[in-house]
Amino acid sequence: MDDMNVSSSIPAPKPGCHNCNNPEIEPGYLTPLCKMCRKQFSRYPVLNKVKWAAAGVALLFLISAYKLPKYFKAGVMYQQALKAEKTHHYITEKKLLKKVLRQFPNNFEAGVHYLIAAVRSNDFAEIDSLLTVMADKTTNNKKLIEEANSAMEILDYYNLKDPDFAASISEIAEEDPEYDQQLTAYYDTHREDVCALFMLGKSAFNRRNYAKADSLFNRLATFKPDFHLAFLWLANTYIEEKKYDGSIKLCERVLEQNAESHHALAIIAKTMLKQQRDKEALQKAMAAYELNPDSEPSIYTLAMANHFNNRPKERDQLFAKMKTLPDADTTTIAEMTNIFSGKISYR
Repeated sequence: MDDMNVSSSIPAPKPGCHNCNNPEIEPGYLTPLCKMCRKQFSRYPVLNKVKWAAAGVALLFLISAYKLPKYFKAGVMYQQALKAEKTHHYITEKKLLKKVLRQFPNNFEAGVHYLIAAVRSNDFAEIDSLLTVMADKTTNNKKLIEEANSAMEILDYYNLKDPDFAASISEIAEEDPEYDQQLTAYYDTHREDVCALFMLGKSAFNRRNYAKADSLFNRLATFKPDFHLAFLWLANTYIEEKKYDGSIKLCERVLEQNAESHHALAIIAKTMLKQQRDKEALQKAMAAYELNPDSEPSIYTLAMANHFNNRPKERDQLFAKMKTLPDADTTTIAEMTNIFSGKISYR
């Protein structure tokens, strides 16, 4: 009984090595171990599979680190391309997306945006091949598909709705009076055919019937305000009618929808040359040429602008380039020759 009344306590553990109770602890560590035990534990063998797993993780990290800049750069370019599309800078958008598609050719969204940019910038050379490549691909992005379909509707403006008539009219030379007669008869029964109306306007312009071309192109511009080419032909018609301010305003409307239209910039430069605003014309012509240095309108306009700004060396270099174009218009070249030599007056 007395023993139960005696106070007892648990003895405190003696300080020493957790492994061998050696009182000589190596200082500076959280776990108390003597120097020998700590050395023994530090040499504890690691299993080979653990080593290989660690090596695999390290390799994956290196691969990811190598690929990360590629994915990051492509992502940045893609976002820049979308911003360019929103501001109607379609040539810039195509340049960016071309780099993205070079790295990721199966990226459907990038391909669709490239197609939209090609249509909006009237780059028809690439459209057919793009449609062929993308024919078997699908996406759940309904908004993107709607945007693509809206852009593709513009292609209908360049094709007659009746394929049989399209085949027959293509056999007739445009300068033949029968061409205009058949086209007029067809349009009278196909008033909804945008292409037929456009072809009639071109025919009137080429026959120097500028009043008729003015009327037809104005009708088309009202009917289809997204048909940029009709606006550009109307702007050229206005130049012939000496409606210079109207020509520039039309081109500015085109630039609102396609900020990098070299055709619109070239026509503005031509109009300014007619107004004897030669320095301004040179700047616009340079901008058009920078956007598309292989386009006949860009080369022609910059050559003319150099001529009226007393830059004969630059003019002659461009004129020589103009002559080498595979589809160079001999009539235009003859006109330029006569203007440069002073035989005829441009203004």
